[in-house]
Amino acid sequence: MGCNSEPPVASRECTLSLVRSGYPYISAQCDRLGTNLFLSRLRLKKTLFMRGEEAAELFYNDELFTRENAAPKRLRRTLFGEGGVQGLEGEAHRQHKALFLSLMSQSRIDALVELVEHYWQLRLSYWESQASIILLDELHHILCRAACAWCGIPLHNVDAPEMTKRLVLMIEGGAAIGPKHWASRRARHQTENALIDLIKQYREGLRDADPSLPFATFADFRDAEGKPLSKHVVAVELINVIRPIVAVARYMVFAVMAMHEHPHCREQLSHRESGHYRRHFIQEVRRYYPFFPFLAARIKKDVTWNGYHLKRGWQAILDIYGTNHDPHRWDTPDQFRPERFEQEKTDLHRFAMIPQGGSDHATQHRCPGEWITLALIDLAVKKFAQQLSYNVPPQDLTVDLNVIPARPRSGLILSATRSVSPFKAKVEENS
Repeated sequence: MGCNSEPPVASRECTLSLVRSGYPYISAQCDRLGTNLFLSRLRLKKTLFMRGEEAAELFYNDELFTRENAAPKRLRRTLFGEGGVQGLEGEAHRQHKALFLSLMSQSRIDALVELVEHYWQLRLSYWESQASIILLDELHHILCRAACAWCGIPLHNVDAPEMTKRLVLMIEGGAAIGPKHWASRRARHQTENALIDLIKQYREGLRDADPSLPFATFADFRDAEGKPLSKHVVAVELINVIRPIVAVARYMVFAVMAMHEHPHCREQLSHRESGHYRRHFIQEVRRYYPFFPFLAARIKKDVTWNGYHLKRGWQAILDIYGTNHDPHRWDTPDQFRPERFEQEKTDLHRFAMIPQGGSDHATQHRCPGEWITLALIDLAVKKFAQQLSYNVPPQDLTVDLNVIPARPRSGLILSATRSVSPFKAKVEENS
């Protein structure tokens, strides 16, 4: 390999192959070519695809890569919104990121968990009255109610199902093609407009809001020049708080599914003193199961890295799922083994374990909601390992990696769900 050679080319154009293959696409090409970097064209743009811990560290070098307007327009119009923190750089990104990080104190995270507990308990009587429930749908509903209350967004009982539906459409339709994508765009447009109306009423003094909650915090924010955020950007950033919280329902379901598929894990988690093992289990859920698949950036200037010449202006895609499953970094990466984290110091591996991005929370594009994710998965694990009794009837729990975002096909159906005394929970698995 020459000192200034470009990375190998996997194909002339890969858009359809990526859409059809989903999560495994980038890793499959890396394995085929024997490299963690390769080139192709994505929607006709020359694109560098990257996998692995070293590639992730390069991707997060903000002197070489920028995230500004790097996400595809179809994602900005559905999942992220226009003008939100994901597409900013420099001082604007730091100011917006500081707003998000201000919400992540332990007391605020505890407040969110308490709200989730509250709405969970309200919903539990419904679960107990039903022959069966679809856990993913139920958790979407609970997390939507809790997230809106936590943000100070008024959400009445009659509005909750529609708000939940719209947020799920944004989550599930962002990467889709065709009718589902357009439904996702309509859902974002409707949600932004509803929030813009509330923001307008608040700024005109027609609506009160708790100044300590995100709704008022974002609406009242002034930048270094004293300028407020536009009503549209406030709406986008509020959605960027509540949508990721609702998306954590997938991780919570994967955690319950992992306990079902690995009974020895559930047995250990059922004990009162399981906290140490529970942390390892949660990290393995986040490493093993598919969540957000890729991240996008653009190369800011020419650079030579590991003998490859990378050119200014190229689009870059970092493979999150592939990095979390990189066989060069993880032993038996396609096996679910929580005990692997007994040896791992994950806080020191900011670029190997990146289910919600890598690098630093404060200055880089690592998701500030990662601590919320950990707390909510922990809640779900304690609930289903120690406080609930339930049956897992026969169903299709296939996780199709060709579908983004992935989920168990059935959504995880549970029956005979009821509350029991802590540490006496029981699960009956029918075959």
